[in-house]
Amino acid sequence: MAEVDYSLAPVLLFDPVHANQRTTRYALHEIGFRQIECVANLKDLKTGLTEGTPALLVAESSATDADIFKLVRSIRRSELGNNPFVVILLTTWSRDTAHIRRAIECGADDLIVRPFSTMFAEERVRTLIKGRKDFIVTSDYIGPDRRKAPSADRTSAPAIEVPNLLKATVEADTEALSRGAKWIKEAKSTVTGERLRRIAMRIVVNVELHMSKGAGNLAAKLETDDMQKSARELRAQLLRAERREAAEITEALIDQISSLDECKGALPVDTLKLIKELSMGAYAAYANGDSLERSRDEIDRTVSNLRKRLQARAEEAKRRAEIAAVEGEADGSGQDGEPELKRAAM
Repeated sequence: MAEVDYSLAPVLLFDPVHANQRTTRYALHEIGFRQIECVANLKDLKTGLTEGTPALLVAESSATDADIFKLVRSIRRSELGNNPFVVILLTTWSRDTAHIRRAIECGADDLIVRPFSTMFAEERVRTLIKGRKDFIVTSDYIGPDRRKAPSADRTSAPAIEVPNLLKATVEADTEALSRGAKWIKEAKSTVTGERLRRIAMRIVVNVELHMSKGAGNLAAKLETDDMQKSARELRAQLLRAERREAAEITEALIDQISSLDECKGALPVDTLKLIKELSMGAYAAYANGDSLERSRDEIDRTVSNLRKRLQARAEEAKRRAEIAAVEGEADGSGQDGEPELKRAAM
């Protein structure tokens, strides 16, 4: 790795607890960072991201986890700040597995659990410089690719190399820095296209999962709330990308999904097919004619996998019900209803 000069990289440090903030700032200073802007509330943090160009964001997540995780997602979705690919390092006092999982799932590059040594922090920062992970994009996640091993499904979410301005800055890579804005713009375009594809696919998969028949000739329940949310997100992303002609298609898509709530009994097949066509059409209008049909194998594989999971759950539920029935007969639950009445009274 080229020689690094941490003093060249601007850092934005967020921590609402001043004692913790001073400790983290000291560690960053010991590593070699000198341009450290400290903020203690979310308003100033958002201002720092909007008006500044930090190469590294360090944010404490323990006290304001929901807000910080939402903020990180907003950064990755290009809704906040100037660089959706800024290196993000979260810190936390929490060892709760749910908290750690949410921190990982929001799209941050790394998470450090407190207390930590300066040496440990520097090792993690160096990893983010020399070995930062490529990103993957799904309908609800943009962030580092944390898949552990190659598999057949890896092709379903291609890894995307994103700009690492922290690396370019500390290594004084003038060539990379000179094309930084163009680099970010190109990566944003790639990520946006992949995310739109993923959102449209999510709607198509939902419909096909419902229309296809599994074992027992049963159709999966149509998740209309999820489809409506996806359609609205598709419209928002298209408007943000200034593709109004494609966004207009999503207006019809949203109306068709809403109409399903008024249906009694079986859902109309023609409407379901139209929803699929509108989803694919919105993406095609954005991608200049590129169709979701190139994703047909991926869609079929996803539907098949989901169908298998639903069938496995149904079989497991049936097995448990049979076991419960046998156990109920064994403890006399069928004799004059007396045990049931006793249980009801408990």
